[in-house]
Amino acid sequence: MMWHYLRPFRGRVALLTLLLLTSIGLQLLAPQLLGRFVDAATGQGGGSPNRLTVIAGLFFAAVLAQKALFLVTVFLTEDLGWATTNALRADLTAHILRLDMGFHKLRTPGELIERIDGDVGELAEYFSEIVVSLIGNGLLVAGIIVLIFLADWRIGLLALGYAVVMVTLLRVIQERMVTLFTSISRAIAELFGFLEEHITGTEDVVPNGGAPYVMARLYPLLNTHAQLTRRTYTLSTIVGATSTLLFVLALAGSMGLAALSLRAGAMTIGTVFTLVYYVGLLESPLDSVRRHLSYIQRALAGVNRTREFFDLRPEVGEAAGSAGGPQLPPGAPGVLFDGVSFAYKDRRHMTNDESGFTNEDGVPPSDSSLDTPTVLHDISFAVAPGRVLGVLGRTGSGKTTLTRLLFRLYDADAGGIRIGHDDGVDLRGVPLGELRRHIGLVTQDVQLFAATVRDNLTLFSNYDAGQPTIDDGRIVAALETLGLGDWYGSLPNGLDTVLEGGGKGLSAGEGQLLAFARVFLRDARLVVLDEASSRLDPDTEQRLERAIDRLLDGRTAIIIAHRLRTVMRADDILILEDGRVVEVGPRAALAADSDSRFYRLLQTGLEEVLA
Repeated sequence: MMWHYLRPFRGRVALLTLLLLTSIGLQLLAPQLLGRFVDAATGQGGGSPNRLTVIAGLFFAAVLAQKALFLVTVFLTEDLGWATTNALRADLTAHILRLDMGFHKLRTPGELIERIDGDVGELAEYFSEIVVSLIGNGLLVAGIIVLIFLADWRIGLLALGYAVVMVTLLRVIQERMVTLFTSISRAIAELFGFLEEHITGTEDVVPNGGAPYVMARLYPLLNTHAQLTRRTYTLSTIVGATSTLLFVLALAGSMGLAALSLRAGAMTIGTVFTLVYYVGLLESPLDSVRRHLSYIQRALAGVNRTREFFDLRPEVGEAAGSAGGPQLPPGAPGVLFDGVSFAYKDRRHMTNDESGFTNEDGVPPSDSSLDTPTVLHDISFAVAPGRVLGVLGRTGSGKTTLTRLLFRLYDADAGGIRIGHDDGVDLRGVPLGELRRHIGLVTQDVQLFAATVRDNLTLFSNYDAGQPTIDDGRIVAALETLGLGDWYGSLPNGLDTVLEGGGKGLSAGEGQLLAFARVFLRDARLVVLDEASSRLDPDTEQRLERAIDRLLDGRTAIIIAHRLRTVMRADDILILEDGRVVEVGPRAALAADSDSRFYRLLQTGLEEVLA
């Protein structure tokens, strides 16, 4: 995965490799120069003062050059790390946005932020540790051992044994450390998700006495994180003490063997100094890897968690060959639901196995374990092009589920949905981008961003080179058409005025009208209003009703209504009960039929069906 993201930076990788190898070469050269200096100073190298000066100058030059190259190498690795991981973060975000609604329903925003920003951020932060500490120090260790072997095979074997034992020790704890850091990452994600959810709901939690419950839930989450962190530090401390003991033994053994060779006349004092220096230098990269092991393991755990998300595949996706599939015709389309049945499938443990899901033990669940109540039962109805369908039903009757299937946030379990003119085309054969570009949705919960009015209304589409730009004149005209002209005139910076996130500073009616303006600007030919005016006061609702008239002009619409005024603009009525169609037909005909449910609603009030 890392090479995939490094590939566009091959030039920088080549330069980084050259600098790293040069820096390692200079590190290996410095002890050789010191050994020659010692021999020359003691008269064993036959050196003169000029020779000593030259060797000393070369040594200082090598050391300064190595430090400078090391500094440049660290800078390049940091820069390369952030460049590659930013691309990874963008791809991961895009991938998560393509996953099904079922995936997003089971994960809090805090958890997703931790996955996208936390895990990937750690990978970026420790990229240089992986390159410099792991790769660079690994090459340095190999070079040191080769040079020691060339000088004395016995000390070479001792150095090799020390390095092998250290590497084995690090490999033994690697799996355990990765497991611990993966668990810590999950604990942090759960903790952040819990905090995000309950801090957001403070206005409901505190007045209703829910604070003790929140704290009671918070303490176990904090304790889990603390226990995992303590285990990690304990393991790191044990490994650190063990590595220090091994180094002392290796250094003592090397000095003993070197002393014996010196007394036997097999070595010069400069060679002894060089070998002991190399053994001491051997400890530094191995200890660096050990000290940075937690960073490396944390980064690897982040990679594993990131790969888990990349391995997930949406159940709703482009059908084979649909990428260049049929385009929806211009004009208001018709909609046909033909025997549609559907049940939500909340499967919590998703992997990339053949079934797509496993249980906690890693075993694909049986079909019976995934059985969930059917929300829609054999739903059939049609909406002719340019007509308005009003959908009524109690809470939980399946009204909103109809719109989710229409957007292909989920796919029907049985039956089919067609859209277009005449017989239309099956939704699954229409490219998702094409489908959702022609359908506009307005709900009672409008999402507004901390961005300019322009960006909120265009949903940032003006930054997408693949989409036509929406000019300011169209935006202003849409605001005027939908009754927001006075509001726009009061903005201090016009379309450049920055709105507060979450719609703060706007009334509920203004927020709804801005949502209408989004649909208006997209020129969606099919409009779905999901209880869009259920929370508004009568005066604000009147403004919205005028906006709805303008929005629905020349468009097909499906309105999920809470209020009689909204229902009365529908051409046809559909009444759902427990996920089944109990009545469907032209509004005027149903209103005139004393035996129809809609007639009784008109007599007793719409609230009956919503109770």
